[in-house]
Amino acid sequence: MKTSTQFIALRPDPEDDARTSYEMLNMRPHSYDDEPRKWDSTPSEYSREQKNRKWSIATLREKLNPFPWRTFLIICLLPIALAPIIVLSTAAEEASVGYIQGRQCYPNGMWAEVSGATWRIMDSSYFFTPNLSFGSMSFTAVKIIDITWDLLVGRGGQMLLAWVNYRVFNEWLMYHMECHLTSYKMYTAVAFQTTTMSTLGVLLKEFLAYGEKSWKRFFRWLAMLCMVLSTLYVLSFPTLMAAMTGYITTYEAYIEDFDKNLIEVDKFGWVLYVIEDAHRIGDYDKPLVARRDDRDLVDTISDYIDAYEFKNATNPGLEMGSPYAPLLKTNLMENFSRNISTNFTFGGKTTNLESPTLNISLYAWYMNMETPKKDSKFERMGWAIDESSVEDGRQGDVYLSDYILKHGSCKPSETYQWGFSYIFLFMISIFNFVWGCIMVGMWLDTSTSSRMYKSGRRPGLLRSIMDICEAIREEIGEGVDRMEEEDLRRRLRDGGSALVVPKKELRVARTRTGDEQVRRRGRWKSMTKGSTF
Repeated sequence: MKTSTQFIALRPDPEDDARTSYEMLNMRPHSYDDEPRKWDSTPSEYSREQKNRKWSIATLREKLNPFPWRTFLIICLLPIALAPIIVLSTAAEEASVGYIQGRQCYPNGMWAEVSGATWRIMDSSYFFTPNLSFGSMSFTAVKIIDITWDLLVGRGGQMLLAWVNYRVFNEWLMYHMECHLTSYKMYTAVAFQTTTMSTLGVLLKEFLAYGEKSWKRFFRWLAMLCMVLSTLYVLSFPTLMAAMTGYITTYEAYIEDFDKNLIEVDKFGWVLYVIEDAHRIGDYDKPLVARRDDRDLVDTISDYIDAYEFKNATNPGLEMGSPYAPLLKTNLMENFSRNISTNFTFGGKTTNLESPTLNISLYAWYMNMETPKKDSKFERMGWAIDESSVEDGRQGDVYLSDYILKHGSCKPSETYQWGFSYIFLFMISIFNFVWGCIMVGMWLDTSTSSRMYKSGRRPGLLRSIMDICEAIREEIGEGVDRMEEEDLRRRLRDGGSALVVPKKELRVARTRTGDEQVRRRGRWKSMTKGSTF
């Protein structure tokens, strides 16, 4: 009976036999630290599952599971990230035509009719000029807007970008220590002074450091370059934001008349006809000027010309009210006159005129109307000022186009506009896109490759302090609490140690680099050795 009891106790469990056989077939010893597996319950359940898997068809999800979806999605997001740049570039022409071209004075202070003035919003003359400006405000108002922009967007945006830099760089630093030796200087710079000029110098020294030629080393060099560019961009962000915006004075277009007075351009109108001998039809001391917008006088003169010069003309489809009709019918460039008696009716008064007809000058265009040389209304020959009195206006001076173009200019007014430089706005959009790609790329590299990141390790200020303190205590030993700053730096520099995350461990530790003896090096060797205290 005793023997039988011992035999039963030593008898192996059938479930253990089945589990052991499965592990031997897969050449993997069972570990109780592993995650629970479906076949760990009973061999019958495992056999049934294997049988069902053998005869079942793989689902679509199982087929697509090996595909690198995360990388694919990141690549697909790149066009979305480029969308602001594409939108800004395609909208440039529309903004030029709709916002700048219709102005008399362009944002750079040039009159629209002056040679060299351009309404192209991407022209180099607008590099620092806020050509996307808005409003009509006092100097105090635009200054308040400008200061508010610099504080909220410039400094606030820098704080946001610096925080993102801190998170991404510190997580990547853990991954860097898994693959490369990391100096105390680099660790403290990235962990505690992420976005400063001193850190930029440390990153530049690490960028210049050389080592064995390998893909692993190349990607480290590329990461250092990206960190240098990102840090430089974040440091210069407020300055770029300030340069992108600004305020300009508003301008008004003026033309200097014969008496050296500045007259607003809007008061000048296009002259169609001038009756040189106006004294024959009324109490006029000067020639009678017919501006295009003086429809009564223009229609009267057109009817007069039609009645006594064009009654047998061909091309009857032209309306005599059109300012181009006399030019197209007669090809006369200056005036016409016939030796006949005529009647002139204007303002309800009819004047009988003996021979000859009225001496009427026709002010045409300089160029052929079918192929204009320039998109400028002041290429037309005659212009006159719209005086306050109609009679005075009809007897004003006539200014030819050459005179108008030479004596026209824009003068600043008492109001201001605030806005953006479109070229700078376009450049900042590109910089933001590059910076965003760097952040996403470094985070993606860390999240997919770092053991520390996958284990849930997220470095912060206190955790970084604990890691560096433990490594320094291990490096220096006793008396570290009583040492001054310079002594600590010297001991760490002379010790020749570096920080590393040991394989199969999830902690920061120190290790020897084989450079314990400090030797004098040349300037180039010291620059390419990497950062150190």
